[in-house]
Order: sequence, then structure tokens, then C-alpha cells
Amino acid sequence: MCIRDSACIARLADGGMRDAQSILDQMIAFCGGEIAEADVLDVYGLVAEGKVAELAAALAAGDHRLIVSIVDECDSAGRDLVRLLTDLQSLVRSALLESIASGGRSGRLGGAPMTTEQLTRLLDGLREGEGSVKLGLAEKINFEVTLLKAVEASRARAIDSLIKELASLAGEAGDAPSGDEKKKG
Repeated sequence: MCIRDSACIARLADGGMRDAQSILDQMIAFCGGEIAEADVLDVYGLVAEGKVAELAAALAAGDHRLIVSIVDECDSAGRDLVRLLTDLQSLVRSALLESIASGGRSGRLGGAPMTTEQLTRLLDGLREGEGSVKLGLAEKINFEVTLLKAVEASRARAIDSLIKELASLAGEAGDAPSGDEKKKG
């Protein structure tokens, strides 16, 4: 027996050794002695890690066209959009933890830097849409709307952070000499 890439099985099993063994047994039954990543992706409807990362990068960039295009591609290939949402949440969570570990400066999602606040809002948006993707009648539409809403939520700023920034700017402006004072001096 030859397994060319066991990462998909590990990802699908989500750390469960028995689950991984069961998945492997099922794959042997379907594919025989040689199992490739594409086989696991096809049998279980998973999206390749590279494509998940590409979608995450599109979310970070706010590239609505690319998001819709990738969702269309995944849906046309019969991929499990609920599992894709779970995989995206995992990637965003990892970026959020990276951001927290760096003192809240920023994490990287798909190569794009995002603040802790942006990552938190993005993850919350993905989580909020989970129920409609799982239980809704129009899975693809609900998935697209969830992604697009999450992107917009990540770009929004909390009112308290805006107030702090404005107060800081007002304080700096108050310290600077006014135009009248410059003319007199």
C-alpha cells in the first residue's frame, strides 16, 4: 500500500487516531493499495489546502470577485462547503493566535497582514454564518453571503477604537500652534 499524502487524512480526522484509521480503511476500500491526495479530496469532498489558503487570501484582501470565483469552482467540483468553512475558520484562528502572540500587532492571513481586531471580526463573521450554511436550503448562496459579510465585518472598525483615535488626533492638534499664533510669531 502506498499513501502519497496523508495530510488530508489527518486534516479530515481532526486529530482522532481512530477516525484516521477508519478513513484510511475506507480509502483502501475505494482506491486499493495506492491512495493519492486527490482521491481523498474527491471521496470526502474536501478542498485542497492550497485552494483554502487562496480563498483565505481573497478574504484578507477583500477581493469579492475572487471569493465568488473560488466558491463557484469548489461548488462545481462538488466540494463540501461546510467543511470548507470549517477549514477557513481554522486558518483565520491560526492567524489570530499568531497576532495575539506578537502582542496584537498583526497576524498574516494568506500573506496579508491583518490586525487582531480584523481577524477577530472575520472569524466572528464566519462563525455567525455557520448555521445558515449548514442548515439553509441554498448552501452555496448562504456560504457566499457568509464570506462576503465576514469580509465587510473585518473591514469595519469598532466605535471605541475610532473614538480613541479621534481623541488622540484631537490632542495632537491641540498641541500644535494654530494659524493665528504662527502669524503673530
